[in-house]
Amino acid sequence: MLEKPRFPAFFPHPLLRDQHAMTIGGSMLPRPSGPFDSISEKKWLAVDSETSILLELNVQPDRVKPVLVMVHGLSGSSQSPYMLGVAQKAFLQGWSVIRINIRNCGGSEKRTPTLYHAALTDDVEAAFDYIAKEFPLAPIALAGYSLGGSIITHTVAKWGNQFPPNLKAMVCVSTPFNLVSTSRTMHKGFMNRMYMKKFLLGFVKSMKSKAAEYPELYPQDAGYGYEDFYSFDKQWTAPSFGFDSASDYYDRASALHVIPKIEIPTLIIHSEDDPLVPYCEPTREAVENNPNLRLLLSKHGGHCGFFGAQAATSLTWADADRWWAENRVIEYCAFRFEKAQNIQ
Repeated sequence: MLEKPRFPAFFPHPLLRDQHAMTIGGSMLPRPSGPFDSISEKKWLAVDSETSILLELNVQPDRVKPVLVMVHGLSGSSQSPYMLGVAQKAFLQGWSVIRINIRNCGGSEKRTPTLYHAALTDDVEAAFDYIAKEFPLAPIALAGYSLGGSIITHTVAKWGNQFPPNLKAMVCVSTPFNLVSTSRTMHKGFMNRMYMKKFLLGFVKSMKSKAAEYPELYPQDAGYGYEDFYSFDKQWTAPSFGFDSASDYYDRASALHVIPKIEIPTLIIHSEDDPLVPYCEPTREAVENNPNLRLLLSKHGGHCGFFGAQAATSLTWADADRWWAENRVIEYCAFRFEKAQNIQ
């Protein structure tokens, strides 16, 4: 196999060339249905004495087969369309798949008194400890979409050169490595404000559950009255996790600061027309200066969209469907798994 896979270019579906059409389409268009999700095993995993997270597992009979571990984005879950899309493809490759619901997601609001943020590594670390024990001989890859990409980047950077030996690769899709620039972008234009309102409505639902379970920590109106992420993060996220302010949180929790500490092969998939998460110059510079990272930057794709005009192909690969980024996750992990096997 080639030292680096030559990924096929992305050509957007003609009806979704606009960045917003692609972003909305990516979140609404169904993935191929099948028995995959109905045979998932659900497991509650204790992170600490107060917090449990929900894992969804699809395990192959042979536990030496590769394992793909996935983390969703802001207000997402193991049931997010992109999570199901990638997971089904991975399972059809013969891999086991484990989808992590970060605390307060996937119906776990009542299983923890805390919230979560872009640099919180505890949940992924706890999940990986469990996975490494369950699959001690299997090669493992991590994949994160949007905020999930930030969380796994912080986790792998925290490990540095002491990362688990069976961790072979990481893939980040549409990841906000620079929270400062992302926060500014979210305020630009009518559509971005609509996206933000949608997220804030999700916060209302989540905070209602928190208030019902932990009334001593969260008042009944905890999720209301916020016009943007900044006001919510100023009130809740920053003080809950020891940040001085929302601005301090956006700066210190930006994954671009820890990119130099990434010691495993990593693929970063991003679109130049991502309406929510700009691929800014500080991030580009940090990625280019770490030889363990590879950037796959397309002209189109929106935010977590990447629905193509047709299934892409190359000399060495044929996509399973039109979901280009999902197929790149699989292709890159397959390459890294094969390379690791050849080294043994």
